[in-house]
Amino acid sequence: MPFSTSEKYHAVVIYISGKFLGSIEGPAFKEKLEELRDSGKLKVVIDLSKADFMDSSGIGALIGALTTMKKADGEVKLAGMKDRIKNLFLLTRLLGPVFEDFDSVEEAAASMN
Repeated sequence: MPFSTSEKYHAVVIYISGKFLGSIEGPAFKEKLEELRDSGKLKVVIDLSKADFMDSSGIGALIGALTTMKKADGEVKLAGMKDRIKNLFLLTRLLGPVFEDFDSVEEAAASMN
């Protein structure tokens, strides 16, 4: 599984590593987000510092995570994006209007209400 979670900085951090392909990892990722939402853990930082590749369905899974948390008055922030992945988010115009990106998990967690 290319993602794991831990709780720190008053948020849940989801660490994504390697290739994140929404068509493969998406269902487990969605299930994890729903589990967090249902347990009242609504502040989520997604650490992409170890992610090497993401396809469009991976981006879709992150949009789904954002939607799930926002509907429950939660937040999702991205941290540590490598240039290759950041360029995908810039090209799709998701960075800025939809997602906020921070250099570190600590900065992302500190930005949450």
